[in-house]
Amino acid sequence: MARSKEEKAQFIAELRAGVELMKEQGITPPSNLLSSFSPSNALMIIFQKPTATQCAGFHAWREAGRAVKKGARGLAILVPLGVDEEEKPRFSWRYVFDISDTEELTASSPKLVRELVGA
Repeated sequence: MARSKEEKAQFIAELRAGVELMKEQGITPPSNLLSSFSPSNALMIIFQKPTATQCAGFHAWREAGRAVKKGARGLAILVPLGVDEEEKPRFSWRYVFDISDTEELTASSPKLVRELVGA
């Protein structure tokens, strides 16, 4: 379901406030998140899902032989796109999933899913 502009603005405001609070309190994300994500994105992940340990995008999980569980909610992160005409940085939303939101693809996985990942 697409979010309205107001919902997006509220989400961004809550996310910024949460990340700033975590920084002020000295909360640091697990080192395994820091090896894959910027410190700000790692804090964004922890703010949205405090139990997150390993995160990756939908296709990365599929390539790793795992499938994102039906109904799992992605964790929003910001990906840099470069700069605009005014030299201001531009970002885009991307979504990652924690390993707890995935399941291993096995021989009993649906045939189409196994074919997509080559399992």
